[in-house]
Amino acid sequence: MITAVLVDDEPLAIEGLRLRLENISDIQIVGEGFDGDDAIRLCHEHQPDVLFIDLRLPGLSGLEVVQGLQSDTMPLVVFVSAYSDYAIEAFELNALDYLMKPVNLGRLKKTVDRIRDSLSESTRSQKSEEKAKLLKALGESSGLSISQLQEWLDKESAPFPTKPRHELLIKNHDNEQVFLCVDDIMWVDAAGDYMCIHTDKENYVVRITLKRLCEELDNKTFARIHKSTLVNVNFVKSFTTLKNNESMLDLGGDIRLKVSRNYSDTLKSLLKSRVGDTFL
Repeated sequence: MITAVLVDDEPLAIEGLRLRLENISDIQIVGEGFDGDDAIRLCHEHQPDVLFIDLRLPGLSGLEVVQGLQSDTMPLVVFVSAYSDYAIEAFELNALDYLMKPVNLGRLKKTVDRIRDSLSESTRSQKSEEKAKLLKALGESSGLSISQLQEWLDKESAPFPTKPRHELLIKNHDNEQVFLCVDDIMWVDAAGDYMCIHTDKENYVVRITLKRLCEELDNKTFARIHKSTLVNVNFVKSFTTLKNNESMLDLGGDIRLKVSRNYSDTLKSLLKSRVGDTFL
C-alpha cells in the first residue's frame, strides 16, 4: 500500500481528493490536515510515502513545509492548487507532480503511477535525484537560484527566501478567493493570528501572522509603526511629531495612526528615502 497524507485549508478540497484516491486500490490515506503545521506533524507521525499539499496554506506555506521535511525519509510531494501559474511546467517534467483543483480522477491516476515508479525498488537509488528535481522545481517557481535554495535548506530555521509579493490570495466577504494587489493596502493591524487588511474600498480579515506578512511584503514600502500595525508609506499624507518621541500619521479620510516611539526613527528614515523631506 502507498500511504498518503492530505493537507489543504479547504475541507471540501480534501474531501474531493479523498473520494478520488479511494477509487485507487493501493492508496491508503493515513492523515489529513489543514495547515503547514499539521503537514509537518502528520508526516513525522506517519512517515507517509507521499504528501498531497496545497501550495498556499495558513501559517507555513507548502514550500516552507518542504523545508521542514528535508530528511532521508521525506515523502514524495505532490502540490495541489486552484491556480495554473505556479510552476506547472516545472513539476510536470519531474517525478513530483502538480495537480489542478478540482482534481480529475484520470489525471490523478497518472500521478499515482509516477508515485509507484518512484517507490519501486529499481528507483530507490534515485532519492538524491528527487531532491535535485525538487530544488530545480522550487527554483523555477520561486525565481531563486539552486544555490540560494540549498543555502536555505542548510539553515535549520531560516524562513523561505521569497521575493516581495505583488498580490495576496485572500477571501472576500462572499468567501470567494480573490487576488489583492499589495499596492492597494493602506495599513494592517493584527489580532493574534489574524490580520485586518485595510484598503480604501474594503477591509479583509486574513489568517496569517504579522511576522509572516512582514516577510512577504516589501520592507521598503511597508513599515512597522507598532508591534501590531503595518502601514504602506505611499499612503501617508502627513507626519506629526508628538511628545515622548511618538508620532501621528495621517492617511487621509480621517484615518490617523499613532506611531510607537520604538518605531519612530525607522519610519522617519523610510519616509525620507521614499518621499524626501516632505513630511519631516
